[in-house]
Amino acid sequence: MNNNDYTERIQSVGCIVCRHLGEGFVPVQEVHHLEWSRDELSEWAKIGLCRDHHQGANGIHFLSRRGFETRYKLTPIDLLALQAKYLWKSI
Repeated sequence: MNNNDYTERIQSVGCIVCRHLGEGFVPVQEVHHLEWSRDELSEWAKIGLCRDHHQGANGIHFLSRRGFETRYKLTPIDLLALQAKYLWKSI
């Protein structure tokens, strides 16, 4: 699987935060790269988010990483684990 295929798979499961909160499928409008990963594998350390959970008033960029973690009780590892859960369910 190449990076474009992976991005399409991420988009196919919807915003992982919305799904985690029980809001069902909400389309991914933006892909968020997890900041702690800045090497050749960083393209694989990304999650799909709706605009609100990415850059909106409830988003990781608006609230800051720490504020986002506090509000949703989700660390970057939790976000990757949730994404893996929804990706595996979609296979």
